[in-house]
Amino acid sequence: MPANRPRPPRRPHARAAAALAAGLALAALTPQAAEGGPPSARAEDSGRQEDGDRQEDGDRQEDGGGEKEGGSEKDGSGAAVRVNQIGYLTGAAKVAAVVSAAGKPVGWRLRIHGSGAVAASGRTRVHGHDRASGDHVHHADFSRHRTPGRYVLEADGAGRSVPFSVRDRALYPALARDAMGYFYFHRMGTPVEARHLQYPAHAHEALHPGDASVPCYRRWCGKQRLDVRGAWADAGDFGVYPVNHALAAWTLLNLHERDPRALPDGSLAIPERSNGRPDVLDETAYGSRFIPGMLPREGLASHKVHNHAWSGFPPESVAAENAMKRSAMPPSTNATYAVARTTAHLSRVLAPHDPRRAAALWRTAEDAWSRAEARPDTDYTAAVEDAEGGGDYEDRGNSDDRYAAAAELYLTGHRRADPSTAAYRTAVTGSRHYREITRRFSWARTATTGTLSLLAARNDLPAADRVRMTRRLRAEADRILAVLGKEGYPVPLAGDRKYPWGSNSAVVNRILLLGTAYDLTGDRRYLRGAHRAMDYLMGTNALRLSYITGYGEHSETDLHDRWAWGRFPRAPFPRGWLAGGPNNTLVNDKATPKGRPAAKSYAGPRTAPGAWSSKENAVNWNAPLVWTAAFLDRTTGELTGTGRRD
Repeated sequence: MPANRPRPPRRPHARAAAALAAGLALAALTPQAAEGGPPSARAEDSGRQEDGDRQEDGDRQEDGGGEKEGGSEKDGSGAAVRVNQIGYLTGAAKVAAVVSAAGKPVGWRLRIHGSGAVAASGRTRVHGHDRASGDHVHHADFSRHRTPGRYVLEADGAGRSVPFSVRDRALYPALARDAMGYFYFHRMGTPVEARHLQYPAHAHEALHPGDASVPCYRRWCGKQRLDVRGAWADAGDFGVYPVNHALAAWTLLNLHERDPRALPDGSLAIPERSNGRPDVLDETAYGSRFIPGMLPREGLASHKVHNHAWSGFPPESVAAENAMKRSAMPPSTNATYAVARTTAHLSRVLAPHDPRRAAALWRTAEDAWSRAEARPDTDYTAAVEDAEGGGDYEDRGNSDDRYAAAAELYLTGHRRADPSTAAYRTAVTGSRHYREITRRFSWARTATTGTLSLLAARNDLPAADRVRMTRRLRAEADRILAVLGKEGYPVPLAGDRKYPWGSNSAVVNRILLLGTAYDLTGDRRYLRGAHRAMDYLMGTNALRLSYITGYGEHSETDLHDRWAWGRFPRAPFPRGWLAGGPNNTLVNDKATPKGRPAAKSYAGPRTAPGAWSSKENAVNWNAPLVWTAAFLDRTTGELTGTGRRD
C-alpha cells in the first residue's frame, strides 16, 4: 500500500459489549443522567481515523440534498445569516453567508446592535449551490465598513445574525491561553490541581502514575518495564501515541521558534509558571516526558501505550481507571523516528533554559535515530496483535518520518556544533522529501513539518534552497486560498470531496501554512485568508456553530472526552477546545448522522459519549488551534492600522 495511507478506525472487539454495559451502568449513576445526559445506548469507541487531509484525495462525494430557505432548527443549522460570532478586525474581509433560495441578490443591512441604526447596506452576491452542505448560499460583503462597534447583520427574507463585533484590537486575546489549558487538563502522571483549571470541579488525582513501570505487551521486550510517566492523554481516551504526540509537540515548538514571545513565562496557569522559561515550553516539556521512555534497552520504540480494554465513559473514578491493565504495545520504525524528532526538537529549544536536560534529550534523539537506521522497517498495521483499548495509528511508510527526524537532528546538531551534523544534513538533502510542503500534512504525513522547521531555525543550507522552499509554501498557500474562495462557506476544504475525520484539524493546519507564508512573504492575502478560515470555525458554516468550546453565542458545549464530559454536570465544558468537525469519510458511531452532506455530518448537542466520529478532541487538533490563535493575535496590527507586533 502507498506510504500515504491513512489510519483505519480502531478495530471492533468482542469485549466492547461488556465495556458498553459497564459504561451505561456508570452513566446511570452519575448526576447528569437526570439532566439530559448520555443517550440510553452507546457503541464502544472505535477511535479516530487519520485526521486530515489525505482523505481529500479519496472518493468524491455525491451531492447532498439542499436545505429549505433559512435552514431549520431540526438539522441544527439555525438562523440563515451566519457570521463569525466573535467578530472581525477593521481591516479584515467581512463576509457573511446567507442561506436563501433566492436566485437574485437580496438586500442586506448592517445595524448597530442596540439602537438598530443602519451602519451600512448593500445587496448580496449569489454564490448558489454549496457543494459541501447542499445549501443555496449568498454572500453579504461588508468589508468596507471599518468602524469599531457591536452589530447585527440582516438580509431580506433570511432574518438576522447573532450580535458580533468589529474591532481595532485583537479578536481572540485569551484563546491561545485557553487552548493551551487543554494540555494541562490532559496531563497524566501528576495530580491536576484546581488552582490551574478553568473550573475547579475538574481537578483530580494523578491518572496512570503506574506508567512509571509499564510491561511490554506479551513480553515483546522480555521482562523489561518501560518508564513512560508524564504525558498528555492523546484524545478522548487515556492512551499515549508517539506518532501523534510528535505532531502536537512539533506544532507548539514551531510556534515558539516562529514567535518566541508567544505564551511567555507566567502567561499560563501551570505549576511551572514563573520559572524563567516560556510556559509553552514548560507544557510541551511535561507532555513529552514519556517519549524517551518508549525506547526499551535495545531495539525500536513502542508504537503506543494504552489500556487492555476501553475505559468507561465517564470513568467511575480515577482509582478505577488507574486499576485497568495497561501495556506498551509492539514497536515500530515510525514511533522510533517520532522519538528522535521530538527529543531533538525539544533539545534545541530547551538548550538556552535547561542545558542539562537538553543534552540528555540530544543523546536520546541520536540513540533513537541510530536504532531506526540500523534495523529493517517495521510498520504498525491493523494486523499487529495488540490490546483493544487504543487506536491503531497505522502507517505503512516511514520515509517521511525519517526526513522529518533528520531535519530536527540536523538543526539541533547545527545549533550545538555537533560533529554528527554533516551526516544528518546529508540525510535531509538526500531525501526525496527534501523541500516538500503540502497542505495535506498530518501525524502520518510528516515531511512538511521537517521543511517548515528548516524555514524556522538557523541552518547552513544553500540560500537558493530556502528560496525554493518558500516558493513551494507560497504555491500551497495559494491553493488553500483558491479552495477557500470557491466554497459557499469560508472553509479551505474542497466541497466536492468528503470531509475527513478531524476535518477541523485540516482547517487549522492550513491556517498554520497561511500564517507561515505571511510571516515569510508579508503578503496580506495570506493573513486575510487565515482570518476567513477562522470565520468558518467561529460560526460561518453550515451549522451556524462555533466549533471552539466557549467561543460564540452558539458554540460547542460537549466533546467526546472521558474526563471533561459527564462527570461534572454543573461545571461548564472548558473553553478553547476544538471539536474534530464534520466527517462523512468514516462514521462508525450512532450519534454522527449518516447520509448527510459533508458539512452537516456532525453530531448534535449532548451526544458526546457516542459521537467520536465528529466530536472527539485531540492533542494534535488543539495544538494548531494554539498556533492559530497566537498568530492572529500577534498580527492584529497589520489589519487594523496600528502597526505590526514583531
